[in-house]
Amino acid sequence: MFKSNLIESKSYYKLRSKKLLLMLLPSVPIGLLVNFYTIPIWLTTVMIGVYIVLIYLMNVNQKLIGQIIGNKRIEMDAEKIRIISGKGNTQEIIKLADIDKLLIKDNYSMPQETIKDVGMELTGKTIKNYLTLQLINGETRRFDFEFDSYYMIAQLNKTINSWEVKGCKIERTG
Repeated sequence: MFKSNLIESKSYYKLRSKKLLLMLLPSVPIGLLVNFYTIPIWLTTVMIGVYIVLIYLMNVNQKLIGQIIGNKRIEMDAEKIRIISGKGNTQEIIKLADIDKLLIKDNYSMPQETIKDVGMELTGKTIKNYLTLQLINGETRRFDFEFDSYYMIAQLNKTINSWEVKGCKIERTG
């Protein structure tokens, strides 16, 4: 069974990029403090102040990310997709029989996994993991989620394979 946090707002991706940038920026004042022994005290004070402001901004950004991603979970197995509330109650069930076609990515991956991914994230080209359902009633639903382990990537791939075996139409996209 695949389980993941559901991303309910597209602003999450901007906040994730901002988080990465805010994690890198505090190293600049710390690096300057460590490498220059003869800098004036006022400059040292300014750099410590910049460091404190950056740490504060990181905390604010992390709270915003927690508000966006912590409210719902998605669970998928061979028979159905469930949307679970933050309190653990099942909010919605989508049965495999109600799905006309499933649009999935070619490759799912962990965000910020490689240096190339980090560079792309800093430029605003974030890795998005999602699947899109086209239901038999004509409705289209997209579910964005984030992996917390490689095990969950394997679980999602097993679930997708079981859907293929059961005859679900699956289209892979880039």
